[in-house]
Amino acid sequence: MEMTTDIFKGKVRLRGDRVIWLLILFFAMISMAVVYSATSSLAFRKDTTPFNYLMDQAVYYIIGFVILLICYRIPLKWYRFLSYAAMGFAMILLIVPICLGELRSFSFLGVQIHPSEIAKVATVLYLARIIEASPIDTFKEYALKILIPVGAVCALAMLGSMSAALIIGTLTLVILICSGIRRQFILWTIPIAVGVVAVAFAVSVISGGKVFSRFSTFGERIERHFSGDDTAEMSAAELAEYNEKTFQADQAREAIQLGGIFGRGPGNSIKRDILPNAYDDYIYSIIIEEYGLMGGLAVIILYLWFFFRCMKIARACTRKFSILTVLGLSTLITMQAFLHIFVNIGILPVTGQTLPMISRGGSALVIMSCAFGIILSVNRTIEIKDLKLKAEKEETPCSTES
Repeated sequence: MEMTTDIFKGKVRLRGDRVIWLLILFFAMISMAVVYSATSSLAFRKDTTPFNYLMDQAVYYIIGFVILLICYRIPLKWYRFLSYAAMGFAMILLIVPICLGELRSFSFLGVQIHPSEIAKVATVLYLARIIEASPIDTFKEYALKILIPVGAVCALAMLGSMSAALIIGTLTLVILICSGIRRQFILWTIPIAVGVVAVAFAVSVISGGKVFSRFSTFGERIERHFSGDDTAEMSAAELAEYNEKTFQADQAREAIQLGGIFGRGPGNSIKRDILPNAYDDYIYSIIIEEYGLMGGLAVIILYLWFFFRCMKIARACTRKFSILTVLGLSTLITMQAFLHIFVNIGILPVTGQTLPMISRGGSALVIMSCAFGIILSVNRTIEIKDLKLKAEKEETPCSTES
């Protein structure tokens, strides 16, 4: 699979799965259209225009695409080599917001950096490398090489975002199950993880919410989500507080109801001016309001299409690092997409996770572009090997005849 384009009388060749390249283009087009519409209220509050936010998104996409191309061109051996350093770097970045008194992010050169996004990709690369590098035969090796490093990342992520920690934990579990590591090690991981979370919760309670403060927020969201909407016995003050806390989720569901089957049309959303985070945390509800159930299903199909194409790439790999890297990154992107979708349609409580490659840009868009680039790098390596094998087979008959 090779796409060739003439640029300045030269040729730029992009190997890799054509479908994934095409999906990146689709995601960019959807993102531009919906972000332009969804930022109208934000533009009003900031005394600017949605066009400026459209240009910002375009800039982030250009930066993301450049990063994607760089990651695509980097040989796999460098990802193997840098995987340990990436994990250490992610841990350091997770500590930075804590030192600055922040929760989830920090500003660097005017850009908001979300360390948990970097930690997700770094964890995948680390696990793929450590599992490939040497056999893990004892629980001690498993604890030292996997349980403690990944547990540390989850604990640091938990300080700012419970959902990010859960994503990293679930992602780790998926990779371990598919890696061939002994099942008893994986089974022991679950009670250990539950115990660590219980200890963290106890620390949060004892400290009055000063440490692991996200526990209380996360717990309240789960309680509100699964307790139902029985407000009959609430006082006026309690009802007002309840409505304030469920405001975003309620507005998102109303946006979906307004969309119907075919939507209100591009740029005709009503709830975009009411939802505070219509351009990131609730962008899927705006997609359905403007493009209807058909538009929402189209987005779901794109993510599923991406995931199954990645599974095809993983099946073509022969090295464990490549297999687990593609599996891990594709699972990360797809899982986060469906987590965002389920929150928007009311199946899950609020998590604050954006829709990959579609929500308003920033560090999350750049990191997801990096993940796409790594997947395409693996695919490029496979195609180069296939071309070499094909060339060798074509040369062999010639040499025997002569």
